[in-house]
Amino acid sequence: MFSLLESKEEIAKAQRRLESTLRREFSKKVVKNIGYPGGRIFDAKVSTNMQYWFWSSDQDSGNIPNPRRLNWFGLFSENTDLDLRISVEINTAYEGRNDQVAGFFARDSNSGAVYLLHSGGVRGRTKGVSKTAFLAWSKQPLIKVVDSSGGIRDGVLVMPVDGLAASRSAIRYIDTIARFKQAVRDGEIDTPEFQHKQRELNDYYAEARGRRKGQRSDEIDYLSRHGDVVDALREWRTSSPMPKGARIVKNFLIDMGVAVGQELTEVFEAKTSATRPDIYSAIGQLMVHGTADECRRVIVLPQREEPLADDLGGALKRLGIELLRFDLDKEKATIIDGRR
Repeated sequence: MFSLLESKEEIAKAQRRLESTLRREFSKKVVKNIGYPGGRIFDAKVSTNMQYWFWSSDQDSGNIPNPRRLNWFGLFSENTDLDLRISVEINTAYEGRNDQVAGFFARDSNSGAVYLLHSGGVRGRTKGVSKTAFLAWSKQPLIKVVDSSGGIRDGVLVMPVDGLAASRSAIRYIDTIARFKQAVRDGEIDTPEFQHKQRELNDYYAEARGRRKGQRSDEIDYLSRHGDVVDALREWRTSSPMPKGARIVKNFLIDMGVAVGQELTEVFEAKTSATRPDIYSAIGQLMVHGTADECRRVIVLPQREEPLADDLGGALKRLGIELLRFDLDKEKATIIDGRR
């Protein structure tokens, strides 16, 4: 379960940890102007790794209906004649729940880790840039967060506020938003196929949906790095021969699959821990979506976890589900296949 941070003290502490982490990992300090529709920040001191940048400040004082801490992210340019452009604002309210502010902090009750989340709402000057279009294009999973009154707020997990390589998932998110905005400019969302995906997304999120669970490592945060694991899985699978006419597929229901025509011939589910709830969930997903008689079903688990309990291992064998392991370090995820 994820719980929303609502007290002024907890939010302020999470914000300080977030800024400290990003300024440590984006270690260069550069003075640049930041441009945005209707205005400009002059001589902003941004933190950067020379590819991406981060800037944070209190919002200008005055009669503001939704006071917030500004957290801006974007792609860095060394061109001194160009203003930096904002890819995404993940601003956070100072206190309580405020859905008018896109960013928020939440705690994973399994690990105690605190995360920065984003509503998924993206804005831009190009017609078609919207939350629904972004989520349909990017296939970002939404996590359910419970507030103190029992209400639910959905959000995309951006990054843990501290930990080794904590900013890696934020970089991935910034890059995904930048690529989405380019895809809109290129007309990708205007096709009938994409419009169908967008309708599917609306139907999917209209259903009751559980959250993704995860177990925090002492060093590497597995939950926020799920996308890296899926990327490694794709690279691993495509390094071996594929059936004739096969293609890699991914949607809101499966982490990855191989399809021939409209039929799934292989389905993969990656989990961030080998706990019973995660194993039960993976088995259900693999059996529900891997319906073809000869479908290959694969569960992908962290290498650093303890061996599976005998009854769980036995269940995988009886159901014909293969087990793969992955390793995760600061830079990348690697699929470990003992058969190769």
